[in-house]
Amino acid sequence: MSHSKVGENETVEDLRNEDDRNEDTAENICDNSSKKRSWVWNHFIEEKNSEGSIAKCKYCKKVLSGSTKGGTSHLKRHLENVCKRYQKNSTNQLLLLPSSKDPIKCFKFNQEESRKFLAKFIICAELPFRIVEHTVFLDFMRSLQPLFKIMGRKTVKHDCMALYQEERKKLHDVFKNLSSRVSFTTDIWTSNQKIGYISFTAHYIDSNFTLHKKIISFKKLPYPHTSFAIEDAVKKCLVEWELDYKICAITLDNCSTNDAVMRRLRDHFCASMLFSGEYSHIRCCAHILNIMVQDGMKIIHEAIECIREIVRYVSASPSRMQAFNEILQHMRLPARKGLTLDVPTRWNSTYEMLHDALGYKDALIRYATEHSCVCPTNDEWKKASIILKFLEAFLDATKVFSGCKYPTSNLYLKEVWGIRALLMDESIDTDETVKQLTNEMLKKFNKYWSQCNNLLVIASILDPRSKLIFVEFCYQKAFELEECKKKIDDIRACLFKLYNEYVDATRMHPSMSSSERTSNFGGQGDISSVSSKKKFGMDFAQFRSQSSSKRPKRSELDSYLDDDVLPDLENKEFDILAWWKSNAAVYPILSRMARDVLAIPVSTVSSESAFSTGGRVVDQYRSSLSPSTVEALVCTQDWLREQYDEGI
Repeated sequence: MSHSKVGENETVEDLRNEDDRNEDTAENICDNSSKKRSWVWNHFIEEKNSEGSIAKCKYCKKVLSGSTKGGTSHLKRHLENVCKRYQKNSTNQLLLLPSSKDPIKCFKFNQEESRKFLAKFIICAELPFRIVEHTVFLDFMRSLQPLFKIMGRKTVKHDCMALYQEERKKLHDVFKNLSSRVSFTTDIWTSNQKIGYISFTAHYIDSNFTLHKKIISFKKLPYPHTSFAIEDAVKKCLVEWELDYKICAITLDNCSTNDAVMRRLRDHFCASMLFSGEYSHIRCCAHILNIMVQDGMKIIHEAIECIREIVRYVSASPSRMQAFNEILQHMRLPARKGLTLDVPTRWNSTYEMLHDALGYKDALIRYATEHSCVCPTNDEWKKASIILKFLEAFLDATKVFSGCKYPTSNLYLKEVWGIRALLMDESIDTDETVKQLTNEMLKKFNKYWSQCNNLLVIASILDPRSKLIFVEFCYQKAFELEECKKKIDDIRACLFKLYNEYVDATRMHPSMSSSERTSNFGGQGDISSVSSKKKFGMDFAQFRSQSSSKRPKRSELDSYLDDDVLPDLENKEFDILAWWKSNAAVYPILSRMARDVLAIPVSTVSSESAFSTGGRVVDQYRSSLSPSTVEALVCTQDWLREQYDEGI
């Protein structure tokens, strides 16, 4: 069966009209070799006899006339109305496997379904639209399914945009029915087209206590990137997705422009925000850690210059690396292709270099001795070890803050106070360089984290391994007694104020099960229809309920805080969302509060990851894509991730 290539200017409607004409026309079409082209011949065997041509059905073996002078309508009618073994789909495009021994007895081909999967494949694999016109791809598709109508790149692009609209509507319906608040991250990126894009990512926890991350906007941001331009883009996105009344918090990089953006957003949306938006601005913790380390990099680079020199010397030529590997072989250590040399602007590369060099310390000392080159002294190795300890703590905290598949807000206080404890540790300040390093980092720490965001502190309290006692422990380490007591009282008041907001909201919008329970006991019609004995029992239940309501009750929050703290097992992973899911019946109001607060991300890494996708979508070969197409490809790929576990 031969196929003609779809022209570039053909639309989807043209293709569908052509399919309809082919379906309605029952005549037999022949090419130069007189081979039957009608689809019905896929289901009949043509044979010759003394009377002429016959057609034998592949399924029921019935023999019909094979003459096509009157067309092939009689063959089509046989398949649709007579043959019981023939099964067809809605488009009459079916391929049955003749052998009943095959594991797949029948395969139904659907053109529209196949086109949708092709669009998903192109989006998820980040392929250019033009690939559908590649000769080898066409041969590959024909070998899989001859019935598949080959499309041009414009039609495939249309299918991808249609898939974007379809998935967008699904996600919009999810947000519309979502009972929890949504937190957001946003950041700005410039593509190789020299076009600025703003990424806006939504984070929420559904009723099944599953954390979700969705890129809901990846739009062109006109220059200059002022606070007004960013504010306008954020407002439009929130209103467009109808999320302006569900805002919990917004996480941004630490800069004055973003401070101005959040001030105006608070003023605009304060009526629907928690605490009127007072704690809705979350500064990216990973960005703050990076600022702290960068300020100390100048001191670090000077302190470890001797180690950088020996690493650079050994890695400079293949002959030196060969000699170094011979030493490693004698010391029964694995051979290396090269040693890691740091990049001045990347502090994590300095960590990798020190980790590498300290791991091969004895081999480097032996190499320097045998080849008469400069080697770090024992004091310099010791200093490098302390600096490595500093960088490792910052790297570990950055990894924790950058997580997207688990809640991070409950880990904020623990990681931040761990950094503070390291900087305040007097036992490591034995060297003047280390003292300078800790002093420089402490300045930045006190600038950004002397005042903690109360929402993030509450997130730590909602971790059953921490609760309020962990906050008290941290504050006692950091502040004088009076100041500590004042801060703890402030946090407690803030916690109970937030809890009471959720209590009031629950009373205004009670759950279905609660309303059903009330209706079962509150209707006069029900009482009149039951026996006197049952009525007496119901009257007593009502009297008991009224009596118990007069006694002061402990709230869910009081019970939660008074319950024992869960043991924190370092070597065992703890799923905080699974814990709240299993205890939702015990703490129904607190669990709703936890869904909102635990969804807050403490870094903008999730938005920055969208730029990695954007960089692959808008590469040097696809730089002519329009901003609307780029947004559709980036967002749809992100939305399809949950359907395909392999990851994209």
